[in-house]
Amino acid sequence: MRRKALVGLLILPLLTMTACGSVAASTQHTTDARSTPPASASTSPTSAPPADGLPSGLVLGPTGLGPLRFGMTTRQANATGMLAAPATRAPEANRCAQYPLVGGTVQDAFVLISPDRGVVEIAPPATVPTPQDIAGGATLAQVRAAYPQLAQSYNGTKLAPVPGNPQARYRFAIADGKVLAITMIGNEDCAT
Repeated sequence: MRRKALVGLLILPLLTMTACGSVAASTQHTTDARSTPPASASTSPTSAPPADGLPSGLVLGPTGLGPLRFGMTTRQANATGMLAAPATRAPEANRCAQYPLVGGTVQDAFVLISPDRGVVEIAPPATVPTPQDIAGGATLAQVRAAYPQLAQSYNGTKLAPVPGNPQARYRFAIADGKVLAITMIGNEDCAT
């Protein structure tokens, strides 16, 4: 429990620090930040989450997390049943509201929602994998093999394009050669 709290305290500032900038500003890969990701189907289940947490079998990407999708309004995101209340303002990203995912806290699992662009960032629990089967505990070598375009970010995290969604990036928090957390970032406009 102590380790989980420490990891949350170390990761939250890293993950939310870059929430202020656009995806294009945080990586050398350029994309049209005004575009909306395609509304392609995901292999993630879309059943309503149980009252005590997120559904099992969720996958992060390419357009969201289960029924939670980039671009959803606050009302639409709340209707998925995946957000817990109350929302808070994201640190240094005061245009966006930060919602914990059900069963978690803003330190270990959250969503950022922009008033203009809807859901712009999804940070699930570390156990939720990407479609390439990368989750918390994966080694840096496994991440590099799954995401050959992995690049260093200015804040110490690593970024990679999301396969199947050119408008999104995965942000990996890595310590001691292992993944601590994965966040999927999209069309952000959280900076004021």
